[in-house]
Amino acid sequence: MITLKDIQTAVADMLKKNGYTVTANEVTQGFTKPTFFVDVLPVSTALQGKAYEMVTVSVELTYFPEIETREELVRMAENIKKIFLYESIPVQDRFLSTDEIVFDNENSTLLAYFEITFMQESGIQEKTYPKMKTLNTEVKQNNGTSTNNNSV
Repeated sequence: MITLKDIQTAVADMLKKNGYTVTANEVTQGFTKPTFFVDVLPVSTALQGKAYEMVTVSVELTYFPEIETREELVRMAENIKKIFLYESIPVQDRFLSTDEIVFDNENSTLLAYFEITFMQESGIQEKTYPKMKTLNTEVKQNNGTSTNNNSV
């Protein structure tokens, strides 16, 4: 079963593999630029029968550039597109992908949002019931009642 932590780790690993620094979300001050922050949040989960669920998660990348210029943000948006839109993200034994990345900027930082949707086993355990040993049936007929006692 894929967890949010698995996806966050896989996204951070892809950034690191491409030469970027990733900082833990708990750090709010004193981090070295340039760096990425990765945040993964659940969006929805829908059952697909009893055994499977369709899961959608949102990934938010926040990029703090070393040089705060618009050109740097545009360049990094292109790099993010190459890393996450054109390549699959290896998570556990699966390869997950996204179809769209939305970009924004705020206070000289680049924000990139994308969603990942995948199907996995739901983890719902089927209930087991004890086997029936005796089956008692009663059939009503016009001429009386018949009782049948079947042992298994």
